[in-house]
Amino acid sequence: MIVTNQKFELSYYGRHARRADSRFRRKMILEATLRLIVKEGMRGIHHRSVACEAEVPLAATTYYFKNLNDLISDSFTYFVEGNLEQIHRLQGGSFVVTPNAEGGRKQLIQQFIDFMLAYIRTFSSNRNNLLIELAFRNEALHNPQLVPVVRLANQLTERFIREFFDLLQLPDPCTAAQILHGTILNLEFQVLCGVMALSSPSLDSTIKLLIHGLLHGSHPDENSDEQSFALGQYSV
Repeated sequence: MIVTNQKFELSYYGRHARRADSRFRRKMILEATLRLIVKEGMRGIHHRSVACEAEVPLAATTYYFKNLNDLISDSFTYFVEGNLEQIHRLQGGSFVVTPNAEGGRKQLIQQFIDFMLAYIRTFSSNRNNLLIELAFRNEALHNPQLVPVVRLANQLTERFIREFFDLLQLPDPCTAAQILHGTILNLEFQVLCGVMALSSPSLDSTIKLLIHGLLHGSHPDENSDEQSFALGQYSV
């Protein structure tokens, strides 16, 4: 897989910090906001509570963020930026064959399945991160300023998925990436709610079935009744 160097623009609304100590304090405020979301949800986000959690003066939060919308939006952007770095670390070296080599297509598909399972298990093993992402996605229903950040988060995830489908010359890689991403979000939600364990064979079956289905229309190895159960059991 060729990992493109193209980067999406990550925009922050709050005041730009130029000095190293200012950047550090701003980072402390953003991380404190994320911790409060885990503890109390969005209802716990106030300038005073964030300042207390970050152990900075109240004036510091109002200096960098003129209102709560800017603070919440920038906290999610910071969160997305961290997730992107983690995706790149997972992605590095995961795909070492080309589809044109002998047996390369089959190997590449298996490598992609393994990567997607590693991706789901890595991100879903951190319950706090799942809570944070879900809180921001729900907040975007009431906060228009968050909508572009949520959209960007989706685009970042779907971009690296789409690169795989591009490599295999799928006719509609964008739609395939959206379908796979939607399934990932569903599986993460099931893990968060305790409905599915990360070690569950159904997680593997669902991802294998979906990827093979998107590429071939059916899974080449497993019984069709078991496939339908794997997908249907964890649908919402």
